[in-house]
Amino acid sequence: MTATAPAAASAIAAYDAIVLAGGRGSRLGGIDKTALTIDGTSLAARAVGAVSGARAVAYVSSAPAPRWVLAERRIRVAAEDPPWSGPVAAIAAGLEGLADRPQPFTVVLAGDLVGAAPAVQLLLARVARTVDGVVGVDPDGFSQPLLAVYRTTALRGAVAEVLAMPGASQVGGRGASMGAVLARLRLRGVALRGSWCADVDTPADAARHGIVLPIGEVRRVRVA
Repeated sequence: MTATAPAAASAIAAYDAIVLAGGRGSRLGGIDKTALTIDGTSLAARAVGAVSGARAVAYVSSAPAPRWVLAERRIRVAAEDPPWSGPVAAIAAGLEGLADRPQPFTVVLAGDLVGAAPAVQLLLARVARTVDGVVGVDPDGFSQPLLAVYRTTALRGAVAEVLAMPGASQVGGRGASMGAVLARLRLRGVALRGSWCADVDTPADAARHGIVLPIGEVRRVRVA
């Protein structure tokens, strides 16, 4: 059965969101992936737009945030400590940035997703208060923990436990895995369309979505 975005309203009245925009883009020559554009809109702007109903958005990146992010009142800028510490540390930073008035649920969203808006809508409609969250599942059956809605208190507790593990704390969170976080939560999977889960990790991904890479990277890819 093909997943379709629901016409019904969200199952929850209010939520926060964390947009993880800090990937190194190593397979794209180290460029800022979230600055890449589709039809004139950056991937970062697409991600923030996908959570337009959020009370507040934590924009987490080890790189400087774009000016438009700094100008939006509902966006709080945060960064992993130390930089480039991975998604668990980034989520922890995002939760801290939203700690003043946290909502019961938090959307966690990778910043390089191409078309996540309908996925977020569907996930919000499928949230069940009997579990700790709902996680997107791609057509190949893989869970997408960075395309999910979590109960905020449960996510905070799981992240704190994982970051307190010796293997993680010794390297500032770099040893922490999202798998360890998920293992501590009661989650329900929600099937998503492939286009809703698509991200940009490689030059081939960029080409598939009509993204023009910086000229130096384009030349390098053509030679390869």
